[in-house]
Amino acid sequence: MADDTVMLTDRDAPPTVPFAAVLARGVAHTGRVILGLVLLGMVALNVANAIGRYAVGAVFIGADELLVFAMVWMVMIGILFVTADRSHIALDFLPLRASIRGKLVLGILHHTIIALGAGYVAMQSWSFVGRVASAGQTSMAMGLPMTIPHTALLVGFGGTALIAVALVVADATELLRREGFGR
Repeated sequence: MADDTVMLTDRDAPPTVPFAAVLARGVAHTGRVILGLVLLGMVALNVANAIGRYAVGAVFIGADELLVFAMVWMVMIGILFVTADRSHIALDFLPLRASIRGKLVLGILHHTIIALGAGYVAMQSWSFVGRVASAGQTSMAMGLPMTIPHTALLVGFGGTALIAVALVVADATELLRREGFGR
């Protein structure tokens, strides 16, 4: 009786995906699902507040404030996914016409600028969040500490800077590998 299984050589075997890449994809997928659910919750809150306001004459105090804070957090978390996916707004006139080496160099330049800009904003945000915390400032309707919405900028831009640095390292490593370094 012949064995119907096919033996794969190392050359024929599908490439293995590093555990870190699988984990990163899982975290990104979960994060996107959570952001989607939060957005649906925000829509439901907005509808409920509108119905309450116009049909019943009762409003949820702080609903608008909560919606604004949630939207700021969603944008700042979303910027992390967009940066990691390399799907941020970019002019693709040059990259579409560039060689692989040129695309890597442009990627390094692009993400270096993002890292520097986002890092600068994160440092300023760190300072501002500290000042807001020391003043004990709270939101007007809900009485939430204003450090909560302002920390979103710190997380978003700080995380974006770190991701951009990781992309610079990845592109530089790939460029060096293609240039024959490390062989």
